[in-house]
Amino acid sequence: MNEINTKNRTQVKSRIVITLLATIIMACMLYSDRNVHFDNFSESFAVSMINAAKYDVDISSHKYGLAQIRAEGKEEWSYFEAYDIYADGELFDGRINEYHSQLGLQGWIFYFLTKAGIPSPVFVFRVVCCLLLSLLLSLICHELYKKYGLLLSVAFFIASMVSPILGDFSTNLYWVPFTWFIPMYLGLLCLNNIDKRFWLYPLFFLAILVKSACGYEYITVIMLSSVMFLFAEFVVCLKNDRQRSKLIFKSILSIGVVSLLGFVSALTIHSYIRGDGNILVGLDNIYRVDVLRRTFGNALEFHEGYADSLNASILSVLMRYPVYTEAGKVASFALVGCSASFLYAICKKRNLLNADFLLFISSLITCISWFVLGKEHSYSHIGLNNVMLYMGFIQIGFYVLVKNVLMILHENKEKVMTYGRMFVHRLKEDINRD
Repeated sequence: MNEINTKNRTQVKSRIVITLLATIIMACMLYSDRNVHFDNFSESFAVSMINAAKYDVDISSHKYGLAQIRAEGKEEWSYFEAYDIYADGELFDGRINEYHSQLGLQGWIFYFLTKAGIPSPVFVFRVVCCLLLSLLLSLICHELYKKYGLLLSVAFFIASMVSPILGDFSTNLYWVPFTWFIPMYLGLLCLNNIDKRFWLYPLFFLAILVKSACGYEYITVIMLSSVMFLFAEFVVCLKNDRQRSKLIFKSILSIGVVSLLGFVSALTIHSYIRGDGNILVGLDNIYRVDVLRRTFGNALEFHEGYADSLNASILSVLMRYPVYTEAGKVASFALVGCSASFLYAICKKRNLLNADFLLFISSLITCISWFVLGKEHSYSHIGLNNVMLYMGFIQIGFYVLVKNVLMILHENKEKVMTYGRMFVHRLKEDINRD
């Protein structure tokens, strides 16, 4: 018994060490590869709150956690002002305006931590955000290893680590991207510990509440990512393990309900503030001013600058990503390559409804959900929204491609060896001829 306990403790210690090492490696790669000027526009709203704390600006009347701070002598607001004031407080002229489109939970956290005396707050908060994102990705890889094995875990880790767009987002104080991956991690925890699912449901509520309070962007992708792996397991178990499939189906429904409650809770608080105490008035204002403008609103009701994006079809939005973004090109390659491997499997008369195919489909649906439901936002912000393709689809596509290529090579190893020998023989002949 003591030997078993000692062995278990050793395994736990080894996993902790490996996870910490993976986190450090991931963080170093993401941090070193980032563009320091990436979306400084959005980040300036959070930096403005840091400035408010740093220079003891009175924001006691503020209800939102994000702001636009103004520099002396500037008539037109520019996001550069927040960074200029951070470097030199004397530039601040006393004006600071609230940003109403989000609750801005992250801004309040940065504000109070700066008030508490955190040195070099922008640098420290950026590093912490990068470390938290790296930790979440490493924990996800650990759960993937427990469920699917080493190949998917390594593929997910590598594809995430070398992603330029994830690196760019990793330190951004507006986006706080580690909040995106918490529901996915919780979903994998639930899958690997289905008997403890009731203890995890409140965490799904908190994860979506916190994410929504920091910003509503990409919320469909983030919520679907929490059940992405559970859905694949549910379909796989339908044939061989009905009891487990029922448990997983109930878990998917429960996660969906508590996640929706988390979103609605954040929206209700936002509506209360936006409507000066009247939730319905605030909700109507959010819907008309923010939601319609970013989704399927009537172009005639908004500034002419939104006309192209609001009038664009869903297909035209989707087609912009392979054309204009690196992540879109990688995703297109994964889509074509994986589709070809699935056609090969059909020709070999294999069962296509396996875990790999289902993970591929569920991750695809998850990642493009924002491109569809947030159509206007996705049309206008392709330089930002292409990061959604790294919410599982590219990582899983990379895994499926590598696995299927290895499998095809193994099945045809005699032919591969024959062609290899022929190639070497001809190469020798060419060398001797020269």
